Amino acid sequence: MTQTTCPRCDCTTLKYQENYGYWECLDCGHVWALDTDDPDYDEEPLDLGACCGCGTRHSRVQNILTLQKKALIPGTGWSCFVCGIPADGAIAIVCDNCLAQIEDGKQILKQAVYGDVLDKKRCDINLLTEDFRHKDIPH
Repeated sequence: MTQTTCPRCDCTTLKYQENYGYWECLDCGHVWALDTDDPDYDEEPLDLGACCGCGTRHSRVQNILTLQKKALIPGTGWSCFVCGIPADGAIAIVCDNCLAQIEDGKQILKQAVYGDVLDKKRCDINLLTEDFRHKDIPH
């Protein structure tokens, strides 16, 4: 906890939120955080299992993708509070390399998450046959 002035207005009237690790300037309202102040900074990332694209377990597999297909097990996927759809949307977990390929328009997914993501189970992507999308309302 070493911050002494606001990076926006140079004010010294600051408030530190210890539980969350962020600073707030009481003059201009600017909010910011420093990695060293984050109480969760040294936590290990979750182990989400193998990449659904290449199958690697060696690199950090941390990117969660929402798919427009229905999960095989209801209640174990993504949902939307805005349009009220249940947590039945399929998800995939990919490494950074596979995410870059997907962003380039390549379809490299071979698997999807089967059940709860922390169980680290996978199913063949071709088993996901039913469409699952947001309701046609403004988001």
